[in-house]
Amino acid sequence: MNAEAIRDLIRTKLRAGRLPRDSTPRAFRRPGNWQKCAACEETMHKALLMMEVYLLTNEKVVRFHGDCYTLWNEERRALES
Repeated sequence: MNAEAIRDLIRTKLRAGRLPRDSTPRAFRRPGNWQKCAACEETMHKALLMMEVYLLTNEKVVRFHGDCYTLWNEERRALES
């Protein structure tokens, strides 16, 4: 999936409340764990970088591909301004 398609998907999920919009004080890089990326919904294979985001508002963990994490950060910040 190309970056613009992922951005569109992220914006839709942000507006629908399916992805968090608040700031993320804790994010950790790890190898993929075969779960689905919260942004693009593709499987995160072990060979790929995965970002685990721990939100302050609850104990939910949101996982992204490294590139999808960057796109999500950009899009959520754009909505804040």
